[in-house]
Amino acid sequence: MPTHKLDQSARILVNQLTTLTDQLHDITVPESARTRNELRKSLLEQIARLADTAERLDPVLRPLSLFDPGDPQTSARMISLTAVSQPRHPLGAIKPFYGAGVYLLYYNGDFAPYATLSGKEQPIYVGKADPGDRHATNAVEQGQALHKRLNEHARSIRAATTTLDIADFDCRFLVIQSGFQQAAESRLINYFKPIWNNESDICFGIGKHGDSATTRANKRSPWDTLHPGRSWARAIVSDQKPLQQILYEISAHLEKYPPKATVGEIIEAFTDELRQLKPSHFEDVTGQPEDVEDPSDSQLSLTDYSDEPDTLT
Repeated sequence: MPTHKLDQSARILVNQLTTLTDQLHDITVPESARTRNELRKSLLEQIARLADTAERLDPVLRPLSLFDPGDPQTSARMISLTAVSQPRHPLGAIKPFYGAGVYLLYYNGDFAPYATLSGKEQPIYVGKADPGDRHATNAVEQGQALHKRLNEHARSIRAATTTLDIADFDCRFLVIQSGFQQAAESRLINYFKPIWNNESDICFGIGKHGDSATTRANKRSPWDTLHPGRSWARAIVSDQKPLQQILYEISAHLEKYPPKATVGEIIEAFTDELRQLKPSHFEDVTGQPEDVEDPSDSQLSLTDYSDEPDTLT
């Protein structure tokens, strides 16, 4: 049937519906409660059907996502992007400062297993430092959490004199509002997959603070196996992993996840994640995917999608 005939048929039906609605509006309300309830139920059912029909007539596309600044994952992305934009500092030359937040460690040396990491923008470790008071609202109230954590790592690296040199390490850090450090750390670890983090399950253990005399039965962490030097770790009699396995896993991991070479590469990847509304990320009212760009007509008339209804005659 031609489009103009369909349009005319629809207009006739709507006019008939308007007449019926006027008649229903003017009816005498039944005295019987049962009759009123049955009538009300029937009317609501028809209203729902009419609403669905009206919705299907909407030609405007729906985005598949909504940017929510309050979403924890959105906050984590923004914090992560900000963190990797910070300047790098020599890990061994950080003065005491207030604040809690997230940090990243970088390697620049010539230790052979880390050759593909050296000098790149790929962190070897990502961590967080929680405030002493979780209700802290400023850096001073948070205490020196970040500095203390960085200093702990610096001490561990300095102890590993046969394999590491503190001069070969840089760090980035970001002081952030209390409560956001966990999500930001998780986001950074998930993106970079650093070989020293527990989540990568390769050369973990730098974050250990030492085992007490009652827990000497624990096995030596892979980090302490590869980088001997911490006195409490030397007292442990067995390794969690043999050295050759650790070296193999590092090599395989860095081959599978090549280190990021530049800050620009990293920022581009983060900002790409923020591009939630690509041309193909829309759908019509029926749920069918549709491109928001119309290549056939770059000068679409806005009146084609006007919110103003046509006058039915």
